[in-house]
Order: sequence, then structure tokens, then C-alpha cells
Amino acid sequence: MTDSTALAWSWNAKRQPVNPNTTDEPAQKPSALAVWLALYAQDESEQREQAEALSRAAEEHLFSIAGCDPWLRDELNNALIEKAKRHAELHRADPLTLIRDDVANLPDFLRKPLESRIKYLEKSEDRRHLPVYLNEVVAPSLKRIDAVRANQMSLSFRAMAGRDSLDQLLRLPELNQREVKRLSTLVAAHIDMIFIQLCDEMLTDELASPVVILDLYRRLATEVLRLDVLPPAYEALRSKHNRRNPINYDLIPGALARMRCADWWQRKLWQLRNEWREELLRAACLVHRHASPYVSHDILLQKREQRRKAMDFFRNYDLVNEDGDTLNMEDVVLASASNPAHRRNEMMACVKGLELIAEMRGDCAVFYTITCPSKYHATLMNGKPNPTWDHSTVRKSSDYLVDMFAAFRKAMHKKELRWYGVRVAEPHHDGTVHWHMLCFMRKKHRRTITELLRRFAVREDRAELGNDTGARFKSKLIDPRKGTPASYIAKYVSKNIDGRGLGDTISKETGKTLRDSAEHVTAWASLHRVQQFRFFGIPGRQAYRELRLLAGRARRDLPPVKQKPGKELTPEILAALANARPVINNPSLDAVLAAADVGCFATYITKQGGVLVPRKNYLIHTAYEPTEEPGTYGDHGIRIYGVWSPLTGKENKICTHAHTWKMVKKAPANSGAESAAQGDPVAPWTRGNNCPPDQK
Repeated sequence: MTDSTALAWSWNAKRQPVNPNTTDEPAQKPSALAVWLALYAQDESEQREQAEALSRAAEEHLFSIAGCDPWLRDELNNALIEKAKRHAELHRADPLTLIRDDVANLPDFLRKPLESRIKYLEKSEDRRHLPVYLNEVVAPSLKRIDAVRANQMSLSFRAMAGRDSLDQLLRLPELNQREVKRLSTLVAAHIDMIFIQLCDEMLTDELASPVVILDLYRRLATEVLRLDVLPPAYEALRSKHNRRNPINYDLIPGALARMRCADWWQRKLWQLRNEWREELLRAACLVHRHASPYVSHDILLQKREQRRKAMDFFRNYDLVNEDGDTLNMEDVVLASASNPAHRRNEMMACVKGLELIAEMRGDCAVFYTITCPSKYHATLMNGKPNPTWDHSTVRKSSDYLVDMFAAFRKAMHKKELRWYGVRVAEPHHDGTVHWHMLCFMRKKHRRTITELLRRFAVREDRAELGNDTGARFKSKLIDPRKGTPASYIAKYVSKNIDGRGLGDTISKETGKTLRDSAEHVTAWASLHRVQQFRFFGIPGRQAYRELRLLAGRARRDLPPVKQKPGKELTPEILAALANARPVINNPSLDAVLAAADVGCFATYITKQGGVLVPRKNYLIHTAYEPTEEPGTYGDHGIRIYGVWSPLTGKENKICTHAHTWKMVKKAPANSGAESAAQGDPVAPWTRGNNCPPDQK
């Protein structure tokens, strides 16, 4: 084909080859890109030669000093001492210079934002702000950074980092993802070497007893704990004096395989790196309302990129079951509780159900706010360091609230007091956790419960509060004439998920709109592994979801019946309804299913047995079973099977997940032949595609 007009593009036409060795035509002039690449290569070569020359000169100078006479060596040492004295005098004369020198020695992720702020203040018209910033913010932050580093790197951690090739552990917050991956391989190899040594030492017999293997696991887990990483299945396998359940020895093989796996170590070290990095940024006063509220810019961008990659992954995969049915994975994810809109709607439906239950029982609603003591807060509202901060992490502040609430709940149960409701965990501007709780209780118990909760909320560091405990604990009785309980909690539910419905409402904590702050809050919860929402005193919501799946499947199995809105039921519809059978034969269980199907959480709670009922007395529970195929580490995980009821027994459980789905990568949208017809670039020819499409 010689006519270029028949081709998709004119430049696809056949050209006469040119041999520069046989033709008389002058050589083609190199392009600008080729010239630029040649200059770049030449410049890189010159820089490499200069670096090697400087290295050789420094080495020769070092050896010349070592081999010179003592008098010259003393003179050089005295010159260095005099230089150090001059620097010390300069720092005494101008202490700000010392602060700036210390900032210059920080890691890049700390140095760059601090220097950027310093340069901005240098260019400002009012020069008085720079000394104030250096003395009142940067200088205390440098001491806080050193203290946080000392807390992060314990003696056992430093001892582990002193092993061969593990010195990069001391720079863990500074490493990027590729460096962490390389380090995780070295750590896994080191743990594997210890495992082999323990096997040679302890497993002398071919058939070792489970007790010996458990002892081997515990000794290997001790090595893992030195790196501030919790070993897998540690709580289930560690030695306890008050153990209630027998030890599950089947967990040991999978736990040992994980501790020797580089991929497992990469996830753990990357998580530890992010947490340590964030705490150092908090110590440097870079996480607060005037800089970056709730979480640093670094983590915010990282979580945003992680979310983008996850959505790209979902778009490129399908879910296929054993029958060949295919579902778009992105549609499945967006239809689940992972969708913020669905998550918010389900939570508000649950809160509305609690409100209706409380109205039916005659209970009152109280809104509580509980805050940590001042020693857990890193930064003041004006952006300056908090002098009472004891270098506690965000995770430690969350653990404080959990432990306090557990102690209060134990004391409340001893007094035979009960309540139900929901609590929301959200961050202060510096990342410290505080709780909002919407609780329902009997009116006669309200004052007793409130005073008991106040006593537990303010008992730590009580002296710093004086007579006013409002900074640590607040309570508000909800007046139905002013607003419903659901309306009180709706703002906190939305601002901690996606900010939907808040519009341009400004947050008093950050000074920004609540909708813009939602991304910061979700990144904060993901980084520090904080459970944002928790319902208590009511049946579990997972059984509610499984019942809705069961009802939806039963509805799809019904024969299709056409019925116009507003018309009377036809004989065909009446016959179809007469032949329809209940999904669950037991009337009590079928009533729970019907309540979940229509989405009435109040009726669902009532039919399950009501609020403040022990979990074992609920009518319907979620059923679980081991997975059929082993996972990456050879153990069988647990998956949701369906629902079961104590009325019928576990042997009569109902399956809500009848199919097994597998991820399959989607095929490319266009084949090579279609791309060539459109003039797009195609894949290179191989033995498999080196023929026209119609001849394959």
C-alpha cells in the first residue's frame, strides 16, 4: 500500500531508508532534545569527576595530618578550637543564631516548614514577630522534638537498631516508602535468623509438643516487641494469670509466618513511621488551627493519594462468582457501608431509632462532652507550645478516655444504673481526642449518672481545674421543645464523615468550614486508628445489615408482578402474595426480619428484645464461619456466613452470602487492532500478535 491517503495518518506511509555511510547527503542536524541530553550527560560526568577529586583531596589531607609532626597537628586542633569558641561567642551574643542553626540540623520534614515560616517573618514589615516566634515557638519545640524522639526510641529499640544493617531504624520517621520497604526486608531476614536459631535450640525432637512451639512463639514475639510492633495474635497467645479461654494453638503457625514476612513488616514499619512522624510534627507545633488542624499536611496528602489509588484499583477489577456472574468492584464498594453517604444515613437511622425508643420508654436524653487533661494537649489555641504537655501521643489520649469510660461503666453497673446511646470521638485542633456522647436513661437516674461520670472525668489532675470543671466535662439535658436528640448529634456525625448538610458552617475549633475539615478528620482517624463512632446498650448493627441482605434476596426471588401505583391489587397479585412463604418460619424471627427490611431501627431493637438486654438474649445474631481457602500465611480466616438464632440453634443458621466472589482484573477496553485503526500507539509485535486479526 503506497498511497498515503489510505492510511490513518500521512506519516505512516512507507519511506525510503537512508544509509549515512553510502549517501552523499549531509548528516541530519541533531535535535534540541538530543543536544540537551548530551550537555546534561557531560555536566553530570564533570560533577562526578569533581566529587571524586574532592574526595581524594580530603583523603590525602587527612592522611597528611595524621602523618605530620605533632606541632602542626596541635596547631590545626587549636585552630578548630578557636573556631568553635567563636561560634559559641556568636551564639551567646545572638541566641537566635543558635536556634536557627539547630533548625538547620533537623530532618527535612521538620526543617522545611519551620524555615519557610522563618523566611516569611523575615520578609514581613514588622520585624518584631521573628524573635517572638523563635523564642516562644521554635526554641521550646526543639526541646520537645528531642523529648519525643527519646520516648519513641526506647533502649530496646536502639539495641535492635544496633544490629547489622538495621541502623536505618534510627531514621525511621525520615524514610520514604521505598526505603521502608528495603528496611522491612532486612528486619524480616533478622527475625527469620532468630527463628532458625530458636528452632535449632528448642525443637530437638521431630514431633515437638504444642507447649514448646508456644514457648518459641513467645520468645520470638519478645524480639518483635523491641521494635514497638505488636506481634500477631499476641493477646490470644501471651501468658496470662487470669486466662478465661484455653489457648488456641492453631494461631501459632500463621503468627510465626507473619513475623518472618517482609510484606507484613513493611505494613507495620510504615504505620509506625507515619505515627512517629506525626508526633514529631505535633511537637514542632505544626499541627494546630493556624497551621494544619487535626493532622499535618504531610499525612493529609498521603491519605488523599492512598484513597485515589484505592479507587483506581477498584475501577480496574471485577468480582466474579462460581456461576460466572460479574459485578463491577467500584459499584460494590460504593453500595456498601464504605460509602460515606450510606454510612451517615445508617447511623442517623440508628440514632432516630434510639430517639423513638427513648420516647416510648419515657427516658430522657443527655449530651455529654469529655476532654482529656491538659497534659495530653500539645499546642495551645494560639499555636504556641503547651507548657504542661508531657509528650503524650494521640493514641495515648484515646486510651485514657477508653480506660476512664471502662472504670466509670464498672462503677455504674455496681450501682445498678443503666443507659444506652452513642459516642463520637473527634479531634481537637492539635489532634488530641475528645468525646461527645448522646445518652438515654431513666429520668430518676439522670443526676446520679451525671455526677458519677463527672467524678471519673475530672479525677485525674483535678487540681488544675479549680472549681470550674467545664473545661473537662460538660453535660446538657436535651429539651424536646428546642430540638430532638437526633438533631443534636447530627452535626457531629456529619462533620466526622463527609460534612454533608453543614454548608458554610464555621468550626469554632479550627476557624474553617466543617465540610472542609471532614477530610482532615477522616485522615486523623485513619492514621491514629481511632474508632469514631460507638453505639452501646443496643443490638448489633451487623445483624441488622445481614437481615436486610436476606430480605433483599428474598424479594428478588419473588415472581415479577406489575402493579400501577394507586390501583387496587389485581387477582394475580393476590394469588402471588397467597403463595409467598415467609423467609423465616418462626413468627418472632420473621418480625425482626420485617423491621430490618423496612429500615425501622426502633422496631428492630424492640423485636430483638429491646435496649439494655444482655447480648446473649438477642433473638438474632451474626453467624461466622472459617474461610474455605487458606490465606497468604496458611491460616483460615473468619468470614460472615449469615444469621442464626438461639431459638433454632446454630445448626439452623441462614446463609446470606451464598456465593464466593473473587477479584479478576478487567480486560483492556480496546484491543490492538482497534487502536491501530484509530491511529493510536499499539503494543509491540510478538509471535502471538504478528498477524492480521482475521487470520488468527
